[in-house]
Amino acid sequence: MSKHDKIAKLKEYIKNVVIKELNKDDELEEVSTTGTAGIDGTGTGHYDTPMAFSGGRKKDKKKKKKISHAAGMKPVNESYSSMMIEISKAIKVNRPDELNAIKDLGEEYDIGRVLYMARTNPKALKKAVDDRVKERKQFIKSKNLKELKEGRYHDWRNDESLTPRQKVGRSMREIRDALNELDKTVKMNLKLKTELKMKSEDYWKNTHKALTKISERLVKMANKVGNLK
Repeated sequence: MSKHDKIAKLKEYIKNVVIKELNKDDELEEVSTTGTAGIDGTGTGHYDTPMAFSGGRKKDKKKKKKISHAAGMKPVNESYSSMMIEISKAIKVNRPDELNAIKDLGEEYDIGRVLYMARTNPKALKKAVDDRVKERKQFIKSKNLKELKEGRYHDWRNDESLTPRQKVGRSMREIRDALNELDKTVKMNLKLKTELKMKSEDYWKNTHKALTKISERLVKMANKVGNLK
């Protein structure tokens, strides 16, 4: 799976978490409202929320009233900064990257919904914020690495102190020397494994993962070197 696919999948996961929590709260609110109507014989005989099932309302007004009612908020506008402060305190975050993640979620889902989630399910919101922070870090790291590689290549390509033939020749010598060092390291570990009668089962789990990745990279590198011939 490519990095682009992983990032897209992570965004979809965060979106589903937030939507799932909001839907659960909507269902609880509907049950509570219906209960007051006396369907089970214990209610008041009427709907305590007069327009709970009426039509003809604008969608935006319906959402604002529902969020305000469920979160126990008064029908007044709260400042953006006060909502940010309450959200950050509810999930106990204060780092710039975490606050930026809250802003991102607010822009994507509306800051009022994020505040509602902070009040009703801070644990789920904290996870969504952590996931957004990781996603952002991964994106920046990938972008910086790409820019670094591209800048390094252009500087090397445009270096007029060496001819193209000299550049390739020097690079191959550097690769050869690096492979010699790698070969020495592998031989030392093989010797250690033999002398101490170690088994692959004795390795750490991450060691097995590293060996697999190293083998895969060596195969890919061998193919690339073959293309240089």
